[in-house]
Amino acid sequence: MTHCKTRLLAATALALGLAAQPASAAQTEAQDSCYLFAFFSNNSPSGEQVRYALSDDGLNYTSLNGGRPVVAADSIALKRSIRDPYICRGRDGKTYYMVMTDMRSDEGWQSNDGLVLMKSTDLLHWQHTAIDFPTRFPQLEGFDRKNLHAVWAPQVIWDEAEGKYMIYYSIGRHDWEYPVGSKRQPHFKLFYSYVNDDFTDITEPKLLFDFGTAAIDGDIIYDAKNKEYVLFFKDEGLPTTNNGFKTRQGVMRATAKTLTGPYAVEYRHLQKPGQYPVEGSSVFPLIGSDEYILMYDCYAQGYYQFCRSKDLKEFTYVHDTPTRGTFTPRHGSVMHISAAERERLEAWSELATAIHDLAMRPAPTLTLSQLDERSELLARARRVLATSSDAKQMRKAAAKARKFAD
Repeated sequence: MTHCKTRLLAATALALGLAAQPASAAQTEAQDSCYLFAFFSNNSPSGEQVRYALSDDGLNYTSLNGGRPVVAADSIALKRSIRDPYICRGRDGKTYYMVMTDMRSDEGWQSNDGLVLMKSTDLLHWQHTAIDFPTRFPQLEGFDRKNLHAVWAPQVIWDEAEGKYMIYYSIGRHDWEYPVGSKRQPHFKLFYSYVNDDFTDITEPKLLFDFGTAAIDGDIIYDAKNKEYVLFFKDEGLPTTNNGFKTRQGVMRATAKTLTGPYAVEYRHLQKPGQYPVEGSSVFPLIGSDEYILMYDCYAQGYYQFCRSKDLKEFTYVHDTPTRGTFTPRHGSVMHISAAERERLEAWSELATAIHDLAMRPAPTLTLSQLDERSELLARARRVLATSSDAKQMRKAAAKARKFAD
């Protein structure tokens, strides 16, 4: 299965040329069944929520819960909205982690100072902690509320040498701004911290990667064939010249022999030729294959784009997502899941959808006694939704709700 990427690979991962796999995980690739995509959908408060979609091939996805959120952002984030969810499986094979930007875009692109950490054992019910950097690190010069520009797009990777999960993210500060023509561009750099055992706190930020101009949306994967870490990132901000290279808000690549660098940049773009701007790149291996998918958010055009590669170096365009319907993803991530995990998610989706449909049935279509019965049925169904991880129990509650709604 696709786990939080690790610093030291198991022998099987080296042989198969897969993304980093923890040697201690009980699951094997044979148990992978399909793909889970976690994403947000647009720049409104209702769109800045965690959503799920499933895929059999890693390229074509169907939303769960009718495209509605699966985690309420106002219950987990200080800004009551989130962006850029990154989801992965822990090295034990049965714990899941999700990290995301704590941000509400309608408050402005310079209003974000933190991120959210989440941990789960069923992909449905999550413990959560919001980390506000000025509050958490008051001793750090330049990380105060006035000077910090933003904390964006966290991701998680297992560092075998340290025996800890490493979280990495982009930071922009006003005192790092540089001129581009008559304007000034915030200089984003990639930083990293380590997460505690409870997945509720992080260590002091340390510099991971400085592109020289603004860089965001880091995504690290281990290339076993070449024994190196590959960092995918976006050249962010106003177009400028960096080391003779014309930045244009595209996906780029850097490599290192150790997880924390130093990373050597390849001055080229990887996305479909002529496709600008793009962000939020994410790479994952295809199940039962030696190929990888690179996906990224064509946010100005309103779709996601998928490319394919065998070497993590050269990518061939495959297709775009639809621009309408319930699956309209923005910056997210994909992990492998098993058939049992898929069944649990689909059962949850059935129940959530049945509850929504029952709650939306117009009151004039019901008698007074039916209104009372609906209230009791909704309360019971919502308790199951909030507490159960059992697919059979959730499907049973969904069937009762649907029967009443019909």
